[in-house]
Amino acid sequence: MTNDAQEPDANKLKEKILYQALELIPYDGWTRHCFETALANANVDLETGYRLFPKGENDLPHFFHKYGDTKMLETLGNTDLSDLRYSEKIAKAVWIRVSVWEDVDLNQVLVKKVLSTYALPANFFPGTKLVWNTADKIWDFMGDTSEDYNWYTKRMILSGIISSTFLFYIGDKSEDFADTRDFINRRISDVMEFEKVKTQAKNNPLFAPVFKTLEKLPFRNHKKSFDKSKYPGWLPGEGSSQ
Repeated sequence: MTNDAQEPDANKLKEKILYQALELIPYDGWTRHCFETALANANVDLETGYRLFPKGENDLPHFFHKYGDTKMLETLGNTDLSDLRYSEKIAKAVWIRVSVWEDVDLNQVLVKKVLSTYALPANFFPGTKLVWNTADKIWDFMGDTSEDYNWYTKRMILSGIISSTFLFYIGDKSEDFADTRDFINRRISDVMEFEKVKTQAKNNPLFAPVFKTLEKLPFRNHKKSFDKSKYPGWLPGEGSSQ
């Protein structure tokens, strides 16, 4: 492969490697041994494998998360949400993302392993960006058109819900993960209350300085491409591959 980043089948090959790795991760974790064994099991040579994943085992959990986002969007696209309230749609999306892998027992182990990886200081910021991007994808799927500071607060709050749900989920032993579903619903309900309070606070002179500061955030224009050159590296997730 001469330029894997541009090869149309590069993602398919990366998925093949990932699926081989998923069988090893519960025992080896996200290690070099796991990565290179997955390459061998996928009949991919080391040179090609490291071209697809330049940082080897360190890139694999990033792709795992992004692939989970892809599967989430595919599932959402095939799910009838028409009878759900807006808050219920968000809750449904979060649950689909958390439980994205069909094998529920394996999924819980994989999530636990990846969380332990992103708990390391070197991986904390990349992990935060990945969760932000997940929240962004959910809001985009829901048709969010906010352009002011609400664009940021919505994604920041949902990122917190997603992160806390992952942490709650790995210890959930309830039948069909009912406790995790309840946890998500409670967090979403809290956010709905927060939005009401935020609306009231905006009209309160005491909070005027706060909202003036928020209004200075870069404007998100959905009709015109955002000029990222004015804020290089400033936004979470900007410049990262999708």
